[in-house]
Amino acid sequence: MISLKKTLIAATVAVVPMCSFAAQQLTEAQANGLQPFKEISVRGAFYTDNDYVMAMSKAADKEGAASFFITTTNISPSNDTLRIVYARLYKADAPKVEEKEEKLRQFEGVYEYPKTKAIRLEPFDIVRIRGYFPSEHDIDQAIAKEASSKGAYAYYIDNRSEIGSNLQVTAYVFKKDAPERKLQPEDAIPYDSEAGQQALAQGGEAAMQVERPGYYSPSAFNEKFYAEKFHNKVIDKTTTSDTKTVATASSESTTPAVAAEPQRVTRYTVTLPDGRKIQELNDATAAKMVAFDTIKFRGYYVTDQEISYQAGKRAIDNGAKYYHIARIAQDTNGPNITVFVDLYR
Repeated sequence: MISLKKTLIAATVAVVPMCSFAAQQLTEAQANGLQPFKEISVRGAFYTDNDYVMAMSKAADKEGAASFFITTTNISPSNDTLRIVYARLYKADAPKVEEKEEKLRQFEGVYEYPKTKAIRLEPFDIVRIRGYFPSEHDIDQAIAKEASSKGAYAYYIDNRSEIGSNLQVTAYVFKKDAPERKLQPEDAIPYDSEAGQQALAQGGEAAMQVERPGYYSPSAFNEKFYAEKFHNKVIDKTTTSDTKTVATASSESTTPAVAAEPQRVTRYTVTLPDGRKIQELNDATAAKMVAFDTIKFRGYYVTDQEISYQAGKRAIDNGAKYYHIARIAQDTNGPNITVFVDLYR
């Protein structure tokens, strides 16, 4: 949506291979303690892990790197042996990552993480509580109590919804040494778009702009994914004398998809009454892609949602998979506007 443009790896750890190239492969623990100076990709037919590690070592040499860490590999949909390998590069004198001391609130001995910190970390469980909470402090106390019972170091309240006079609150809980979640760039090119497949085929810097396998959305947790992963339960707080556990409805969880494609960036989605859907691209993503057509329409619209819906509807009717509102022109006389929409496959 115009005012709500939000956009969604399993790390490879291997023994440093014996090869003639100088750039050495780092373990995940070593890489996480250093600041990279660049990220690159290599593309080719690799039959073993050692093949692409040696290729990346050679490419890292050319970039002047002393070491590298392979973050993921992407197998071409058309050729099982064709892979695109991504890695972060480090100088010999790479500065160490400095942990800044944060001032965090604490309830029941458990820290409260802000979203900017929580979204970068992998939770080990999800907690939902339901009940009457007179204040924000009461919500934090109740969530922190459940988090503490699970041995959590910290929690993050993701959302809350009203159920009659009660609230249902969803929170993620984290260990102190929680691993990092690999996040998609907010301007990542959609993996299943023509531009995405062309960039992957081109390799190099172009491939770095595409959604990657195993990377998470940078804007939100996938609640259904984690609900299934952690066998999510609701802790009912509607009574003060007893605490009972109620299983969430089966419709609230889905089986995690096989990691053949990247977890998609969360984008504003227009859904038509017949069930057809289309996603809106933000400015940065659209700038990396080539539209196959541009359409325009004119009318009077009060909200951004109305404009996005009308743009999405027309984009679907014109065979697009994605769209981007390129420009909005206000009539000189009257309240009508003309909307220009770029279309992408």
